[in-house]
Amino acid sequence: MKKTFLFFAMAFFSLNTFSQVSLSGKVIDKETGNGIPFAIVEVKDSDIKTVSQSNGAFLLQITGNNTIEITAKSLGYSSKSLVISPDSFNKEITIMLDAEIYELKTVVVTATRSERKILDVPQRVEVIGNNKIQGIPALSADNYLYSIPGVSISRGASIFGAADISLRGMGNEAGRTLVMIDGAPINKNDGGTVNWNSINTANLKQIEVLKGSGSTIHGGNAMGGVINLITPTPSEPLQGDVSLSYGSFSTLQTQANVSGIKDRLYWSINGSHRKSDGYITSQADEVDEFSIPSFLTEYNVGAKVGFQLSAKHKIECSGGYYSGQRGTGSNFTGYGFTNENLASSKGAYNWYTDINSRVSYQGIFNDNSNLKVNFYTQREYYKNIRESLKNNEIKRYDVPSTRDDIGLLSGYSFSLGKYNKLTSGIDMRYGAVDGADTYITSTDKVLNLGKMNLVGVYLLDEIKIGETPLSILAGIRYDYAMFYDGKFLVENPTSETAFLQNFSGDLNNANFSAFSPRVSFQYYQPQKFRTYLGYSRGYRAPVLDDLCRTGRISGGMKIANPLLKPEYIDNYEIGADILYFKKVSFSTSFFYSIGQDYHAYIATGDSIILNNKLRPIMTKSNIGKVEIYGAEFNVNFTLSNSFIWSLAYSHIVTNILDYKRLNSEIEDNLVGKELVYQPSDIFNTTLIWKNSIINSSVVFNYKGAQWINDINTEKINSYYFIDLQLWRPIYKGLQASLMIHNLLNNHYIDSRNMISPGRMLSLQIKYEF
Repeated sequence: MKKTFLFFAMAFFSLNTFSQVSLSGKVIDKETGNGIPFAIVEVKDSDIKTVSQSNGAFLLQITGNNTIEITAKSLGYSSKSLVISPDSFNKEITIMLDAEIYELKTVVVTATRSERKILDVPQRVEVIGNNKIQGIPALSADNYLYSIPGVSISRGASIFGAADISLRGMGNEAGRTLVMIDGAPINKNDGGTVNWNSINTANLKQIEVLKGSGSTIHGGNAMGGVINLITPTPSEPLQGDVSLSYGSFSTLQTQANVSGIKDRLYWSINGSHRKSDGYITSQADEVDEFSIPSFLTEYNVGAKVGFQLSAKHKIECSGGYYSGQRGTGSNFTGYGFTNENLASSKGAYNWYTDINSRVSYQGIFNDNSNLKVNFYTQREYYKNIRESLKNNEIKRYDVPSTRDDIGLLSGYSFSLGKYNKLTSGIDMRYGAVDGADTYITSTDKVLNLGKMNLVGVYLLDEIKIGETPLSILAGIRYDYAMFYDGKFLVENPTSETAFLQNFSGDLNNANFSAFSPRVSFQYYQPQKFRTYLGYSRGYRAPVLDDLCRTGRISGGMKIANPLLKPEYIDNYEIGADILYFKKVSFSTSFFYSIGQDYHAYIATGDSIILNNKLRPIMTKSNIGKVEIYGAEFNVNFTLSNSFIWSLAYSHIVTNILDYKRLNSEIEDNLVGKELVYQPSDIFNTTLIWKNSIINSSVVFNYKGAQWINDINTEKINSYYFIDLQLWRPIYKGLQASLMIHNLLNNHYIDSRNMISPGRMLSLQIKYEF
């Protein structure tokens, strides 16, 4: 009996050993032949999977001796499946993946916090891929967004001013669009703003734009949508580039990127420096003897390191530093004023210093669930030097401010059967501002401080109706926020701050909460047609600047309102994609939105004398109801990676339905008016053509007229401009390029009452290794 048992045990062991075979191979880029790291290779209908190494190599342990089907997939590539017979198990195989050249097939992560094909998301998501990023002549990261319908970009002074981004008629209020880098928000809690100059254009791989409310997944600031800028992961043991450019206004820029990958470890370091003499941004009738060019000086450095802990777990850390100064166009030194020693030698300017860090973890469990955790920090030191002249005496006060943002984002996704996937998570965020108006020509000092804690929980359910073309996406999120430690203090007051002393003291604590539901339905037949219909609710939390800052604003004075509540928007949307043609795609969306409790300044009924004029005292309040509707059209023609043409058009209408007034005798009734800084029509067409003679790209942008005052009596005229880029390789990694921005030298006003710089040329030499 013992001998029989031993015989069967040995036979079983031998059979089991015999049935364990290895399947090795390599995943490569079909066009370049380079290995693709971190590609997922898995056996169909089993839990056998692995991740490719830095050179694309992989090894699978196969049980049994039957024909199998394996699939390889990687972000930015079309997945590919191969049927492998047993006689190939002991041979090395090669899996060639095609880079995604059709934007509608690209994998995105912004819509659901996990990887999804664009067409699997029943909401309008747009992608700017690496080919466009490399081809579009961009002076700053926001320039890439011109090619997305429904995106309004206000940047009248080019790189010498700040940029405001608005999605689908959200107007000029900062923070209604959430902006992220690798999934970490970069909007400041203090004002909701984004410093677009601090984003290195040479360190971007893909840009994802989620339009319509994204609050169900991303909470506040995603009221109008989400922009997620994604940085690249290296694919070679050592790679990099360095460039030098020189152009108009003595603008000198250098950029450098170095990265590498070895086994499971990858890393990258990037940096840039730009300096320019600038130009006079004021309109001709506002130029005087004190006007000077608005100069620019900025530095940027960033680093990233990642480690693939195993086939299913990865951790990544990154950080960045930015310092920039932008002149605001005036200087009072050199004229013999008695207190000239107190003036800034550079004149008035803004100074930004940003420090940020991010740590993320991604893990796969039980082959049908994954966890993502993203921890981030951001600190901005901001200083605005403000100078004026009164009775031949310089008046100066500086506005230093420290803005802190810290957050933890999480998402856990798991499958409930074959057709149902749930995603849930908890987000936490902390924001604080420590700001001041420090008077240099007097003893006054005005302090504004405040803190805010936000926490949100969400649940998203993705349901596919069996094997039919129908699917449903439904979700809900609850957010709670608390404002506390708010203070507005006036120290050592003189007549300069007499108008503020009555408001000095502690501010009341406050809190608010918000629900953000969404539901959408989709009918999708691959290579044929897709249509979707959805509803979503978004909100924007009050910013700290409105909750705790009292002081001067354009046209008067504002007082803090710690009781300000969120503003909301209900968005209804229908969209369709025509997919019959392999190289051409047509997309369109129609949306209708109702915004409620909109934030706007309202007069308190009191007035104050500022600069010898009677000015109103105002406060930001929930006073408005707004109707926004429009249509978007997008055409993409991709002949190959070397020829890309796109067309984007949007028409948007805004209408104020309700406007509450405290004093109808001094306040205008804005019902029936349109939102300011929101053009009705925006058009872009982009052509990128790479060939053996000379590579070229041409970008045409048109922006319709915009109201610049609430009562709709003053307009900025419509304008257009053309950008051109020509480049070609010279010798072994050396490349030369010519960029011409605003080719036809159109001088226009876009925002902040600044005139555009007109034509800007730059010549760049770049070396890649």
